[in-house]
Amino acid sequence: MFQVFVITSILVLISFLILGFNIFFTKKGKFPETRIGHNKALRKKGIYCPRTLDTLDRKACQACEYFTMLKEINKEPECLAPVETKTN
Repeated sequence: MFQVFVITSILVLISFLILGFNIFFTKKGKFPETRIGHNKALRKKGIYCPRTLDTLDRKACQACEYFTMLKEINKEPECLAPVETKTN
């Protein structure tokens, strides 16, 4: 049982060192940025954090609602609209 524990521990240690090689053994080694707003690669692709996307969507929605409201204001009332009649 002890042998299995030691072998498993050694394998985990080796895999940990292999996965973190660039971080542990280079001068400027650091973990990659995991926050979406700070990740340069995601920003280049146009991917933003959910809070920023929500803000952008709300601004776009407000603009759409404003133009819809203007259309409704300039629309002719139904009671004054010409009525189509059928002729035989």
